[in-house]
Amino acid sequence: MRGVKILELRFWGCLTILLILLCASESIGQKGSMVNLLEFKYGFHIPAGDLKDRFGTNSDIGLSIQSVSLAKKYFFGIEGMYMFGNDVNEDVLAQLRTFDGSIIGIDGKAGDINLKERGFYIGLNAGKIFPTTSNAKKLTGVRLQLGGGLLQHKIRVQDNTENVVPLERKYLHGYDRLSNGPALHLGLGYQYQSPTNNFQFHVMWDLYAASTVSRRNLDYATGAYLDQKGRTYLQGSVWPI
Repeated sequence: MRGVKILELRFWGCLTILLILLCASESIGQKGSMVNLLEFKYGFHIPAGDLKDRFGTNSDIGLSIQSVSLAKKYFFGIEGMYMFGNDVNEDVLAQLRTFDGSIIGIDGKAGDINLKERGFYIGLNAGKIFPTTSNAKKLTGVRLQLGGGLLQHKIRVQDNTENVVPLERKYLHGYDRLSNGPALHLGLGYQYQSPTNNFQFHVMWDLYAASTVSRRNLDYATGAYLDQKGRTYLQGSVWPI
């Protein structure tokens, strides 16, 4: 019998780490030649590589904590994002469907089932802002960053009527195809800071390349062991403030 893979990470646990680091750091604000920034972000994703066979476009919300050198414009920090979407290309419930595509519940009625994408990324990053303004204290310019961390994704099976026995909570791990693994993050964009105050935002194009493997042994949809596949993730525009 194959060994059980137990590396299943929870986004909210990783987010807790981010918040602990935030509380342990200095207050958000300027001190000497360094400034600490708390960034909130939204992104739109376009999957590529193997991952596009599993999911379509989706979105993310994220949080990052950055320490920036005002003099040299270098920065480093930690970031996390929660990914979500409703476009799933793999029908992991095909064997439960009738000829018309319905899934019949224990009460004899058709269930209301949705397949969704869920996942997250958490990692460290570093980079530099190349100024496009003469004001040496403002963080306005071309932003280049590189990072690494862990990316996880899975298929969420949502039984809205809760009347399908094979989709009870204790069986869902056999359908979710949970996968995770190390990831690299490359980002290029433009950062702007207001000349009159500390308001700032940046618009980025990001590429996440991940080598993920299945963390489930048995797939209920096929009755077979899951192959270990690497997945590549391409993220579109991000709008952090």
